[in-house]
Amino acid sequence: MEPAAAQLSVDAPEPIPEPADLPQVFADYAKAARGTAIKNHTKGDLFGETLANCRADVYEKASELVRQMSLIDAAAEMMSRARAAHVRTPPLIDFDSAGVQYNQARAWQFCAWKIDPTLPEVAPKWD
Repeated sequence: MEPAAAQLSVDAPEPIPEPADLPQVFADYAKAARGTAIKNHTKGDLFGETLANCRADVYEKASELVRQMSLIDAAAEMMSRARAAHVRTPPLIDFDSAGVQYNQARAWQFCAWKIDPTLPEVAPKWD
């Protein structure tokens, strides 16, 4: 049985980064996603590489947005981009392209939630 302190650390929400730290947080996410893309490329997983590069692009753009705008405006812009990119239902034809677009929408929503976790979901998961 786990000690109570260990259980609390698992259930505790991730702290919200300070506004000054957010550009660096998103830049770090982009760097990690680029690393994942390289690993996927090395393994021959071209679709995984594309998805990771898509996330990295979003994180880099999110880093720039929080540098250029107020946090409220940046979060609103991110949610707007998530809403615009979201694909509600996976199609039977051109699934890979829709998957990349869905991945992009989810990444924008994730970034907006890092700023304000109370924002409504605009890019729900596929069933």
